[in-house]
Amino acid sequence: MNPLLDTVITVMAFILIGLAVVPLLLVGLGALASYFDLRIAGPILAVAVRLVTLQWISGGVVNVVAGLALAALGIWAVLHFDPPLHRILGAALVPFGLWRIFRGVAVLRHWTKPDTP
Repeated sequence: MNPLLDTVITVMAFILIGLAVVPLLLVGLGALASYFDLRIAGPILAVAVRLVTLQWISGGVVNVVAGLALAALGIWAVLHFDPPLHRILGAALVPFGLWRIFRGVAVLRHWTKPDTP
């Protein structure tokens, strides 16, 4: 396999793991700072809120991309496989991919709309 591709996949994996873990660690650190009545608790929780927002937005993007890939794979399978069972299984991927796209777009619309009272 290409070493550059291995590096890109590794970096993306670490970014996704960091997006999943760092906000939770900051919430725990903020709770600990709040327990000891430290003034830094507020800013820590503010950063945690921004990171959770980034986490949701990145999750929405991942859902859209994965949904597109699943729908495309299903269409490709329907067009290229001969046995009817394989075509049916490929066709089953299309609604699942469309569902993931719908959910990803819903998350992105929710988190990117401005806060208006």
